[in-house]
Amino acid sequence: MIRPAFLLCASALLLTVAAACHSTPASAPAETAAPAPAPAELPGQALFAQNCAVCHGPDGKLGLNGAHDLTKSNLNATGRVYMVTQGLGKMPSFKDQLSPEQIQQVVDYSLTLK
Repeated sequence: MIRPAFLLCASALLLTVAAACHSTPASAPAETAAPAPAPAELPGQALFAQNCAVCHGPDGKLGLNGAHDLTKSNLNATGRVYMVTQGLGKMPSFKDQLSPEQIQQVVDYSLTLK
């Protein structure tokens, strides 16, 4: 006949092995994080692409038809708002096409171009 102590030890060993098979090891690598989402489009970026990029280019450097390179412009935000609103020389006025809020968004975006 099998001794009760042997059965107890065998059962404990069997339970330990079974538990070890189902647990995750402490050194298991963490799950790979999902890639970061693409940066959201900046406010004013789409408006810039629709209204300004034809002369200034998507990066502000094109200079078509005498357009200034916006990455080298010395105009601050106030000066740029005035230029977009009123126009000057070959630069058309956008006060009838864009709201003051949209003009500010375009200006804010243009200041990020470098």
